[in-house]
Parts: sequence; C-alpha cells; structure tokens
Amino acid sequence: MANLVFELEKKLSTGQPSTGIVRNIDRMKSVLEEAGLLLLNPLGEPYNETRTDLEASITGDATIKLQVLDVIKPIVYTQQEDGRSLLQKGVVIVGNK
Repeated sequence: MANLVFELEKKLSTGQPSTGIVRNIDRMKSVLEEAGLLLLNPLGEPYNETRTDLEASITGDATIKLQVLDVIKPIVYTQQEDGRSLLQKGVVIVGNK
C-alpha cells in the first residue's frame, strides 16, 4: 500500500489534481503513519555507494557527485519505540544532474 500511495502522489505531482484527490492521498498517508510506517522520497539527494537504504541504477557516466534523479520505490521504515527499522530499500536511478 505504501508503494501505491507513493506512485499516486508521484503521478499527481505532474498535473493539477483536484483537492478531493489530494485529500484522499493525505488521508492514506496518515493511515500509514498511524500504522507505524514512514515513507521517504530521496529525490534530489546526494548518492554514494555507502548508502544502505537505496538500491541504485546509475545512468550516464559515473562520477563523484551523483544524485538521485528518479525514485521508483520510496524508502520505507517502521517506527518503533526504540527507533526506526528499514522495511524497504528505496529503488532509484542516480546520475549527474
């Protein structure tokens, strides 16, 4: 469900969604948060090979300053009393901007 909510939000960001649709997606995100899930979108973040929360495909020439260009799946954590735990690695495409 977390991936579906992320995909809907990503698709709606390209156009002018109605307020009803945005409200419904926000409600779904609230339900996920209440269930203890945290979704993170790493779009635009710097990338290096030491990141353990991402599975990356590199596009173009690999150089030192890579960044996340596209997010296929978000990073999903579970919130627990003693901190958070990685539930799903983000699947991303990285390259030079």
